[in-house]
Amino acid sequence: MSRVHEILNIQTELATGVPADAAEYARAKVEAVAKYAPADVLFARVRLTTDGPRSVVAHASLDVNGTPVNAEATADTYQEAVDLLHDRLQHQLAGKGR
Repeated sequence: MSRVHEILNIQTELATGVPADAAEYARAKVEAVAKYAPADVLFARVRLTTDGPRSVVAHASLDVNGTPVNAEATADTYQEAVDLLHDRLQHQLAGKGR
């Protein structure tokens, strides 16, 4: 039976104009992908920025036991961008465990 992996350290960065509650939402969604990782995620950085007046860019950089995993997503709201980011990270991490 394999053990569930975790993210040991998560940093969130918000650009001006991104609501403060976006940090906790992003943190929770990125934390949720740890179960797909082939090893513990030593560090994760999540940045939410704006790209013009109507779109939000979510970017994540993860260190999976020394292997970098990066993903980015753009959407109209921070929730949509983070949800897309979650899906992209999940896809990448699930593929690394094979």
